[in-house]
Amino acid sequence: MTSPFRKGLLGLAAATAAVALALTGCSSGGTPYTSGAALPDAKQNLTFVPNYAVPSTDVTKNPLEMGTNQVMSNVLQALVKLNDKSVPEPQLATSWDWTDPTTLVFKLRKNVKFSDGADFTATNVKNSFDRYIAQKQALAAALSVITSYEADDSAGTFTVHTKAPTGTLVGILALVYIGEGAATDDAAWSKPVGTGAFVLSDYVPNDHVTLTRNKSYWGTKAKLKTVTFKLITDTNAKITALSNGQVQVLNDVTNDQIPTVKGMSNVTFTQRSGLTYYFLWFENQHKPLDDVRVRKAMWEALDLPTIVKSLYGETASTMDSFCPSAAFGCLPAEGMPKYDPEDAKKLLADAGYPNGFSTDVIFSTANSGLNDLATAFVSAWKSVGITVQPRAEDGTSWLADFTALKWDMDLQPNQTITGDADYTLNRLYSCAAKRLGYCNPDLDALMTKAQQATDAGERKDLYQKVVNIMAKDVPAIPLFQSTSNVAALKTVKGLKIPPSEFIDWSGVYLTN
Repeated sequence: MTSPFRKGLLGLAAATAAVALALTGCSSGGTPYTSGAALPDAKQNLTFVPNYAVPSTDVTKNPLEMGTNQVMSNVLQALVKLNDKSVPEPQLATSWDWTDPTTLVFKLRKNVKFSDGADFTATNVKNSFDRYIAQKQALAAALSVITSYEADDSAGTFTVHTKAPTGTLVGILALVYIGEGAATDDAAWSKPVGTGAFVLSDYVPNDHVTLTRNKSYWGTKAKLKTVTFKLITDTNAKITALSNGQVQVLNDVTNDQIPTVKGMSNVTFTQRSGLTYYFLWFENQHKPLDDVRVRKAMWEALDLPTIVKSLYGETASTMDSFCPSAAFGCLPAEGMPKYDPEDAKKLLADAGYPNGFSTDVIFSTANSGLNDLATAFVSAWKSVGITVQPRAEDGTSWLADFTALKWDMDLQPNQTITGDADYTLNRLYSCAAKRLGYCNPDLDALMTKAQQATDAGERKDLYQKVVNIMAKDVPAIPLFQSTSNVAALKTVKGLKIPPSEFIDWSGVYLTN
């Protein structure tokens, strides 16, 4: 990993800023707690309430669903992983090198086995890449720069060829997990066999997922015997479950529940900024949302600073760009629409809708705050003559409708996982992405140029132009970036929450 091209890429990655969340030793107050010894192995069973549903365990079909990734990143591993500063580090690959500007060679880790005892090989990597690319899902635009790849089992290498220099590719590959199953084996990928510290042992959609320690893990064995991701959508029920010990870790503590959690003497509460943000997408090809004047009017009807402050307090801040400010290249956009209901009415009239129109918005009930947010938006839109039907759906139903584009608007959280604007802007808003009916060839040209550039200053200049165009086109409304609000019993040790919120549970354990 010493080529000049590679050093340039590391310099770009190091420019990203993100803070890890370390829960141990961060008490919020109350009676000091003296840690006891680790519980016996039979009692090393932890229950975690995540902030996202797990709509599927096939990560190749849902490669960017946060709930799926939170779980499956403990079962499957990638060639690289991202550290707390969003810099790629070795995982199943021990090293990598750009042997020329368009050839990337990974040296694979030796003596790694899957949880069923089978050897990990370069062929497994190729099969997994075949699987991801064939699915044509949310990573398709990011992977489209790849022209070919080949596995060499005898040399223990995997080589990727790209159509042009691509400084962001290594970080993207942290999201391509390697499984044992054949590329076309849907059954195998629905309960994948991986090389991670845990094995998927139980999954009930919209209820829970249970992982069990991988006894043959190639690295340091997990301290927990099991970790269960338990979906609880009722806010009060979450706090009750934490207080009575039914769950040990709770994510997504709401703003109004923070005082309650801070007052619990046996609980640690930590709040940190990260890479999570919320947006409202328009299906840009659905009438009347195909008219930029209508989309801008819907943005101007929302008093976002007031709505966000009233619902989320200090746990969120309104955005000035289309991805969170902590990520590299997510710069303030010029010309972002502002709250102006009178101008919104004028824009609607100019677009041919003086009496408004009717539309809908979908969102998942797995995120406890979205219902209140949707209610506030519906009320604001009604004041300018727009009738919006909110469609609250369970996580699995929402994902199915979202993927099939059975919506006019979509309200959801997202993350810039790699800590780089390319991950969000190019992956979601390029013509190739085909995510929300939006396509601007001029925007694509700028994003491609930014993806290929190795100079950080040049990339920033290009992303400034990108977000300025988006502010004019209004394909979506960036709403707010949020903090991670995590509560854990003080008997939980070793818990760290990275900017992506994809927790590595292998180092966590329970004490008495």
